[in-house]
Amino acid sequence: MKQPKIKIFGQIYKVIQIEFDNTGLIKKIVYQINARQNKTVFKGTEITNKSLTSKSIIQEPTCHPYHNYAYAPDLESLLVESY
Repeated sequence: MKQPKIKIFGQIYKVIQIEFDNTGLIKKIVYQINARQNKTVFKGTEITNKSLTSKSIIQEPTCHPYHNYAYAPDLESLLVESY
């Protein structure tokens, strides 16, 4: 099996780690931005807004307003084959 890559925020990155939930669906992907930096995207359909008082429904990958990670409603669709 070829190493998958992730296409997120208009760029393609190397996948470092994929975690699955009990049902076999992807719940977390860690990907490499550069040699010294990795980022994480979690499965989620809501994200807290900047005022931390409410949540918004998301339809696409969205960065958390105060942390260095993102949420996306469908992680499987972000994976692409490397050639």
